[in-house]
Amino acid sequence: MGFFKYIILFLLIVFGTVSLNAQSYLPKNKKAKKYYKQGRKKFEAGDFDKAIKYFEKTLNKEPDFIPVYYQLASIFYKRKEFQKSEDYYKKSIKIDSSFNVQVYYSLAIVLEKQGKLQEALKYYKRFLTKSNINGDLEKKALKKIKNIPFRIFALSHPVSFEPKSIGNNINTINNEYLPVLTGDNSKLIFTRRINSQEDFYMSIKKDGKWQKAIPVKELNTPANEGAHTLTPDGKTIYFTVCDRSRSYGSCDLFMSNKENGKWTEPVNLGEIINSPFWESQPSISVDRKTLYFASNRPGGIGGKDIWVSTKDKAGRWTKPVCLDTTVNTIADEKAPYIHPDNKTLYFTSSGHTGMGGLDLFLSKKVKGKWTDAKNLGYPVNTKNDEGALFVSLDGKTAYFSTDRAESKRKNLDIYYFDLDTVLQPEKVTYVKGIVFDKKSLVKLSAKLELYDNSTGEKILDKRTDKDTFLLPLKIGIDYNFSVSKKGYLFYSGRFNLNRKNTIIEPYELKISLTKIDDMVKHGSQPVVLPNIFFEYKSAVLDTIGSGAELNKLIKLLKNNPETSIRIIGHTDNVGSESYNLQLSQKRAKAVYDYLISKNIAENRMEYIGYGETKPISSNDTEKGRSKNRRIEFEILNK
Repeated sequence: MGFFKYIILFLLIVFGTVSLNAQSYLPKNKKAKKYYKQGRKKFEAGDFDKAIKYFEKTLNKEPDFIPVYYQLASIFYKRKEFQKSEDYYKKSIKIDSSFNVQVYYSLAIVLEKQGKLQEALKYYKRFLTKSNINGDLEKKALKKIKNIPFRIFALSHPVSFEPKSIGNNINTINNEYLPVLTGDNSKLIFTRRINSQEDFYMSIKKDGKWQKAIPVKELNTPANEGAHTLTPDGKTIYFTVCDRSRSYGSCDLFMSNKENGKWTEPVNLGEIINSPFWESQPSISVDRKTLYFASNRPGGIGGKDIWVSTKDKAGRWTKPVCLDTTVNTIADEKAPYIHPDNKTLYFTSSGHTGMGGLDLFLSKKVKGKWTDAKNLGYPVNTKNDEGALFVSLDGKTAYFSTDRAESKRKNLDIYYFDLDTVLQPEKVTYVKGIVFDKKSLVKLSAKLELYDNSTGEKILDKRTDKDTFLLPLKIGIDYNFSVSKKGYLFYSGRFNLNRKNTIIEPYELKISLTKIDDMVKHGSQPVVLPNIFFEYKSAVLDTIGSGAELNKLIKLLKNNPETSIRIIGHTDNVGSESYNLQLSQKRAKAVYDYLISKNIAENRMEYIGYGETKPISSNDTEKGRSKNRRIEFEILNK
């Protein structure tokens, strides 16, 4: 390759600037011309030390020969001697500021490398005042002018950031990245690249320490797997597969479920989600009804964008929609992660105002619309490209991969840090437990349902296997939680997270279900229905908030037509005994009347009220009194 072609290519790669035509610009002085040609040969051979000597000799003979200043500046840039590179660019401008206007752009880059941001900003602006500038460089300069003021502010207002290694049982001499955890932080699945092979690995936390990671054999193949998302219970994984024969495009999204301890055969999400283009980096919402992913398919805003698909009533994925310009830009947006609060979206972008390359951002869904992207700040973001971020269920801890100075191996390792409070999502906790037969103690699979008591809306409906279940719970909602299995009496629970000063410690339950046949034969102890509600100091039934609970009771009676029940009302001790007795009887009758309105025969039911005479908790506190205000039922042995 000729010397000037080499210089042109070099400067285009490093600076985006173009050098000068070889024939048009040569020194006039004979000795200067000789030294210059020798310098070119040494430069082309990669012998920069000797090239510098010859170029300096050239300037001694002909100090105003500007091309040598550019070449010396490029050599010192390559050697990371940025101050010397800056000096040579400034000398060239002093000799002739119009000789090559793109020198202003090159100088601005060198200044930026040294952290001289205000001065760099000045030269980017000067560059844009010149005529006949390169169009691509003009776009880059405009972006720099937008980013540098933010960088100056971010550097002087750093967010909290103290990354810690996740440990040597996970991090190795290979590359580890894209960490995803279960909701209880007990399991971690990540991607490890050995040579060019990418596979899934898993680690389990025991006694507060991550155990040695092992391959996820059911999911790994000779091809590459990665860029995944997990449901909080760790039972479903969505991930990316590239260059596989049964795919629609270069990279497709697949799904697998964990059943009885093993991952099922991965299934392609189909042509609604996958296109002939690139789909990757999925993130599934906590209710499993919304899927976010990155794609370069047509119809986006530009480059790679974040798309979203929702499930219809039949459980099928609908046509994906590109998120609007509060999230997506004409550049690249990737690595979406929707937190279990179902409102906070973390992602990377090279188009929004940031520190340099791909920065981490967040956007929050408010009244159905995404807020303007918020940069996570410095030093979470740097002038380099950042990768995907995973945020724990409680919103306090973020996990990422890095090859920064923190990772002494100089390869990608997994780190975690406490997320600055201004960057945290809404608070989320969880209920975790097992379901078993009360008599035999055998673990059971069951149907789990979550309702919002204020609206009656079903939030989640899923089946669990015989293993532990885990359901996220957002703070600010009064939950109706039910567990049911055919042939068994249903279980009802209530998690009122809508109260002030709610403690968000996780709920851990051991739920025993009793066979209905046993209860019919032998009768039953009263069963509390914690999600039956009435208007304040009234017997008027709240059919919206109580609907899910009442429907469970109706289903039980319809599925067991020989079963009869007694409905029982109770109150706290606020008010007179006679008033409370009367109120409890009226409330029990209100439930009785509601069931009759739903075609349950009168002769299968009776009702009674006990007022305040049978408390199950102390009446000295509001919490205790709320437990005493209750509706129960019992199966009658007839």
